[in-house]
Amino acid sequence: MFPIVRRTAPGICRTILAPARLSISPSASLVAFPMAAKCRGFSIFNGGSRMGAKMDDKLDMKNLLTQSAWTRDDLDKVEKTHREPRDWVDRAAYYTVQALRASFDIGSMYKVKNMTGGMHESDWVRRIIFLETVAGVPGMVAGMLRHLHSLRLMRRDYGWIHSLLAEAENERMHLLIALSLRQPGPIFRAAVIGGQALFLSWYTLAYLVCPRYCHRFVGYLEEEAVHMYSKLLEDIDAGKLPLFENLQAPRMARVYYNLPEDAKLRDVFELIRADECAHRDTNHHFSDLRPDEPNTMVEHLRQGHFQNQNVFSGLVVDKVHEMQEQEGIELLRKGVSDSKKMGASQPTK
Repeated sequence: MFPIVRRTAPGICRTILAPARLSISPSASLVAFPMAAKCRGFSIFNGGSRMGAKMDDKLDMKNLLTQSAWTRDDLDKVEKTHREPRDWVDRAAYYTVQALRASFDIGSMYKVKNMTGGMHESDWVRRIIFLETVAGVPGMVAGMLRHLHSLRLMRRDYGWIHSLLAEAENERMHLLIALSLRQPGPIFRAAVIGGQALFLSWYTLAYLVCPRYCHRFVGYLEEEAVHMYSKLLEDIDAGKLPLFENLQAPRMARVYYNLPEDAKLRDVFELIRADECAHRDTNHHFSDLRPDEPNTMVEHLRQGHFQNQNVFSGLVVDKVHEMQEQEGIELLRKGVSDSKKMGASQPTK
């Protein structure tokens, strides 16, 4: 199906989906999609500011801490999972996420639109933008607090801080990719500022009291994100979101994920879902660890960036312990050998 744009009145656009049996030339379809996207408020076709276009021409992401690298096999292995709550901390985190999810779905009319089939491309982009502004907070807060904790106690952190900062940066990149599709208005921006102020204050206090609860909370939050992006991909494949199916991936997404020029927006959403899946597993893993226990989980975002994984992941701790054990064994053997020699050298009475 191809979207055809008609102007029924000055300043009013009407998008009609034409059946595939109609003969539409390739050049006409290339014109139709940008026009339809522009009428639906997608900033990728609205021209944007001259400064933004100039900055996009010089897009360079070498300064990033991390960069995602997924293979086709990795994407095919992504699945929706759920970790059952095992104690009161897990249940508190799970029901907190469910309460926030229900409130947001009702306030954003997501549940009603999803049931009635009214979730359009612009609705999905607004939802993604708002949720990514929240998702980028936990990793930065946790990384900052653990950084200060390491400074106060004057000891190493053993691999937590880098992984948490990588998560925060990755979520911020998701937001920037979504913003290349649509620029929110002042009301939306005010809602983001208010929501961030409340969530930042609450999460900071919660992490100071119980880090395990917070990591479990993020793990369950990422489970919901995987469900959301899976639903989005299902709607695209079902033909409910033709713009997402045919739009080219934004340049920022192509550079960040190292995608080819002909990559589609659907490919980007599939990669973002894989990122969220990794964050889900990482935070559940953090919640299972003690706060002072080394992080030995190799985080996917760091595999292609850091050359020496052992230095940053905490695996060096295991190596140190192994060397210490070997030294102890050697000293013990040396002591036994020396005692035997001394016993043999003494004259018998």
